[in-house]
Amino acid sequence: MSETTRTRLYTFALLAILIYGVTPVFTKVGTLTADGVSVGALRAVVAAPVAALVIAITGCRIPLRRDAVFLVLVSGLGGLVLFPVFFSWGVQFTTAGRAAAGTAAGAVMAGAIMAVLNRQMPGWPWWIGVAVGSMGALLLIWEALGLSVEGVSWQGDALVFLGMFMGVVGYVAGSKLTAELGAVTVTMWSVLVAAAFLVPVVVFHSGVATLVAIDVPGWLAICSLAWGTTILAYLLWNRALADGGVTRIGALQLLQPIIGIGLAPVILGEPLTPTLLLATLVILAGVVLVQREPR
Repeated sequence: MSETTRTRLYTFALLAILIYGVTPVFTKVGTLTADGVSVGALRAVVAAPVAALVIAITGCRIPLRRDAVFLVLVSGLGGLVLFPVFFSWGVQFTTAGRAAAGTAAGAVMAGAIMAVLNRQMPGWPWWIGVAVGSMGALLLIWEALGLSVEGVSWQGDALVFLGMFMGVVGYVAGSKLTAELGAVTVTMWSVLVAAAFLVPVVVFHSGVATLVAIDVPGWLAICSLAWGTTILAYLLWNRALADGGVTRIGALQLLQPIIGIGLAPVILGEPLTPTLLLATLVILAGVVLVQREPR
């Protein structure tokens, strides 16, 4: 890999991480005037017109092969339906800072999924890393069980982790198809697939009353999530994963909680508890151990 290619690869990845890093904060802003499921569903629905316009201009198409159709469906359902809905739903019942801490587990999840797909049993650094990272996740949930902070529950933390897992499944599928078809094609069609599933959610679950109740900051947050996280970050991340590999680039997810945890107290006035900081360090330690696994 040339130095120019490497620089472009990591630029794409770090820009995506920067956008993903602020996602928990924007999601929390959105859930202040709307429920989490509605916020998660609106991300793809608001992004869909932009995706359709890009497809119309570029003429990008998904080949009507079983494997290609399957991968774009998994990319759309995992990364742009189940991830934002579960993640936003979880953020509604926890803090943005805690959700940001949970995003670091995505690197461990990516390693686990690739181990299964490659049918190669990982070595001891990976197993220890997974165990340590899981302890950090359980520490967050344990704190929530007895934490006297309004708006925090273990169910919210669990939904965040479930959403992260679904998102990683979508990212892996998208990266496999991106290597063949390109990031623009995979991302835009994944957005349309997601919107097709989520429009009924907006119509029948959210309804006009919910849409009207969302204030200006809420809509600004949702639009930022739609056009920033759902389209731009997903496009950059797919390209980086396809070129650099899921395991190597996935390690950069350890930067996400630093951004989210740093912004949440400033923008939202959320508490920065010792347990939150400890759990974040434990999760990051698990990620570092996973990255010591020989390639």
